[in-house]
Amino acid sequence: MSNRIMHICNEEGLNLGGEALSTLSSISQGDLRRTITYLQSGARLFGSTITSKDLLDVSGVVPLEVVERFFTACKSGDFDIANKEVDNIVAEGYPASQITNQLFDIIVEAGDDITDNQKAKICKCLAETDKRLVDGADEYLQLLDVASNTIRALSEMAQDF
Repeated sequence: MSNRIMHICNEEGLNLGGEALSTLSSISQGDLRRTITYLQSGARLFGSTITSKDLLDVSGVVPLEVVERFFTACKSGDFDIANKEVDNIVAEGYPASQITNQLFDIIVEAGDDITDNQKAKICKCLAETDKRLVDGADEYLQLLDVASNTIRALSEMAQDF
């Protein structure tokens, strides 16, 4: 797919760096049509030179560092730290649904530092949050719920009240 993307860029006069190429492959999830759409949007907004950040902006994907900071705050076990991270996410205007989708990927790919039981509890919470967001729930409150349930799952606290 990378060869095809580079061919399209050469034909259209677009300059894509190596980092931008890997970002484009990642965010398009192997869908060439989506890739072309991101390239077109990037070219319209940013001109012929398209960076990795430009592609993230047009795709709506939250930068990985933001999601990792949120997860690290949850792993700290301190709700105040997680709350501040939620405040930052909301202030930046990132969509909660995208945060939860990307957090799901981080949880699933997490190594042995998180048990399968902890992963299951967190993923169940993410699924419930996704449903609530689709139903129109408040994004801020849902991210706080994800944070508190993730903290509980990671510290082996009781989940049910």
